[in-house]
Amino acid sequence: MFNPSFFLRAVRAHAAVLAGALYLGACSSGAPLEQASGGQGLATAVPLDTTATLPTEACGLLTPGEVAALTGRAVRQQTQGEACRFVEANQPASPDAVVLVSFRPAAAFQIARAGNDLRRRNMVPVTGLGREAYYDDDHGDLYVQLPDRTLVIGMPRRVKDRARERIAPELARLAVARLAQRR
Repeated sequence: MFNPSFFLRAVRAHAAVLAGALYLGACSSGAPLEQASGGQGLATAVPLDTTATLPTEACGLLTPGEVAALTGRAVRQQTQGEACRFVEANQPASPDAVVLVSFRPAAAFQIARAGNDLRRRNMVPVTGLGREAYYDDDHGDLYVQLPDRTLVIGMPRRVKDRARERIAPELARLAVARLAQRR
């Protein structure tokens, strides 16, 4: 005989198992985070760093001139949401950014490190920043470990004739140096 109460409990249990499996699949999909640069695809969402005065603090780490010199693009600085955005100067209303700078909780760095520990090809260790850092080649994001949070330098678009994996660490060196001056 059909028992509706038992049936509903079984459906809920199966739905919970399926949701858990989908979550774990998202965590191991190759994209370690919901990218600061707006990366798409399955990812683990990492909340913003609520201890920072966002995006004001992030916007003080790089200047439009520094970003332009390294990317070869004239840019304007904008604040939007949690990030400081550098957009092309002649396209200030564009939703696409050349560079994004933001802060994430310390957990964001642990997820990036785990991607490297699992030897995911897209997570590349970066040296020379005075701090542990990883570059996500799939999304163009560089994660820098700070004492209690993570600095993310995002380059969502490929830059013509310039390699994002070389530009992002240079931008991070400037940002980390400014952070050190503030302490």
